[in-house]
Amino acid sequence: SLTDTGRTRSRNEDALLVRSFGKWTLLCVADGLGGHERGDWASARATEVFAERLEEALTHMSPEAALRSACADANGSVYREAMPQAGGQHSATTLVAALVSGHEVWWLNVGDSRLYLHSTGTLRQVSEDHSWVAERVREGALPAMALRTHPRRNIVSRTVGLEHAVEPDTGSLRVGIGDTVLLCSDGLFGPLTEQEIADALTGNDLAGVAASLVDLANRAGGPDNITVVLGRPQP
Repeated sequence: SLTDTGRTRSRNEDALLVRSFGKWTLLCVADGLGGHERGDWASARATEVFAERLEEALTHMSPEAALRSACADANGSVYREAMPQAGGQHSATTLVAALVSGHEVWWLNVGDSRLYLHSTGTLRQVSEDHSWVAERVREGALPAMALRTHPRRNIVSRTVGLEHAVEPDTGSLRVGIGDTVLLCSDGLFGPLTEQEIADALTGNDLAGVAASLVDLANRAGGPDNITVVLGRPQP
């Protein structure tokens, strides 16, 4: 895992978290929203509360139910606590998470940070962006290229912390030996093509792959904070 401020921002409002408890490993990326006060606080607070509540919820809930419960708690904490933290203003963040046990992955997403699966040389976006442009693309009102070029592509339609409740997307997938799970903020996939990301993911050393991805995004302009979390199942 690795996070970087990028080349145009003065501070990093992304957060990442990797934590193991029992048979579970949790991977998280959160991107505090620009235009909202204390985006860095929101992303850090959301991931921390999410992890704490998820660990407890897994003792008596299914993985999907636990993810949803933890997300509700994280959303509520950021929503309630943001006002005094941000001088009376709301704070908000994206949140994408993967809960891993062996070859099984349960995931959750709110916002436009992404979960990808790289398998047999192919990169597939697993999560769906909650953004104004992505919704128009899914409706057929805009072409797919708008995800990279439209001036409103950074307008997020679903967040953690901005409203008193949020509905996350959840799902599950199975990963095999040689597969790679990638969680990232838009500072990675914004300036890079999926082919560029896929090519970098062929490396054997995950720490080196993470550094290479961040370097590629910075060499492409580094227009935003860049955060990547990678995972591979062990033989």
